[in-house]
Amino acid sequence: MKKDIKQTRKQGWLTLLALVVIAFAVSIGFSPLFELIQDGIASRVIGSSFGAIFVIILTMFLLNKQTEIEQESKKSERVFDEKVKIYQKILDITRDMIMDGSLTKEEINRLPFPVIRLQMLSDDEVIKSFQLVFDKLNEIYSSEDQDVVEIQDDDKNEIYQLLSNFAGECRKDLEISNAEIDPLIKENTVKTISESGKKPRDKTKFSFNGVELAKNKYVFTVIKNYIDENPELKIAEFPTKVIERTPPNQPNRKNDFEIWKTYEEAIEIHKQKGSKRYYVTGRGGDYLNDKDLVLDLADAEICISNNFGIGDMQLFIDIMQSRGIRTS
Repeated sequence: MKKDIKQTRKQGWLTLLALVVIAFAVSIGFSPLFELIQDGIASRVIGSSFGAIFVIILTMFLLNKQTEIEQESKKSERVFDEKVKIYQKILDITRDMIMDGSLTKEEINRLPFPVIRLQMLSDDEVIKSFQLVFDKLNEIYSSEDQDVVEIQDDDKNEIYQLLSNFAGECRKDLEISNAEIDPLIKENTVKTISESGKKPRDKTKFSFNGVELAKNKYVFTVIKNYIDENPELKIAEFPTKVIERTPPNQPNRKNDFEIWKTYEEAIEIHKQKGSKRYYVTGRGGDYLNDKDLVLDLADAEICISNNFGIGDMQLFIDIMQSRGIRTS
């Protein structure tokens, strides 16, 4: 395409040069020529010939220019479409990386080739703005020696800010607008995104052994206390003597949201999805290697869910009390 455009431009300049030469020659030699041949058919033929030649060359120049414009237009349209595709792809990949709240090696490795395509198609400022996003993602992933790294809220907010800057540069590169996005709009956008999907934390406390505990910790402590008092308890007895994975009064607690899992099941969920839905270790612990919150039955290790809503609490207490398990 580029070669065709160059050839068309070259042909256009040659045609224009021919027009200039003819015009110059005619201006110098036109009058002497007609004085030489005087009036008559010959002079008319020569005049018509010069006029026809001039019109033909002018037409060639105009057609050549039109071809050049059409080629440039097609090129611009194609490049525009490709830019939109790569910008969308990069944003989609980044969205998938952030949505689950964690980074994996596979997710990080999805970005290099789209970034190379970005370098092929985009303005330098666009490339620089996304490089900052990529650098931040790499920084987060390399901060821990694990295959799955959780993204903290502060890091998420910074990534959203960098992505907003990237979107602004894309907008200018696509010539949608040459103006910078208003900083206040950026700030409000990032704030809205960072707060989306969040609910106010329920701070209701439940008392056990005279200690006020948050919901999740209360459930864990009640079950742990019963297991500690009954060390002979086996996993086959656990659903009937303590609590089922999916209690009848809580039918929605299925799959990854069951009340409890075996240790192996909890770790497998973490490896597959990066989630930490079950008590395995405390804050700051190594989820794959530390087991300080894993509960030991006589023949198995189990992990209790750390995801209870306020509506689950009375249902849990009712089950415990119906089975003679202390709840306070």
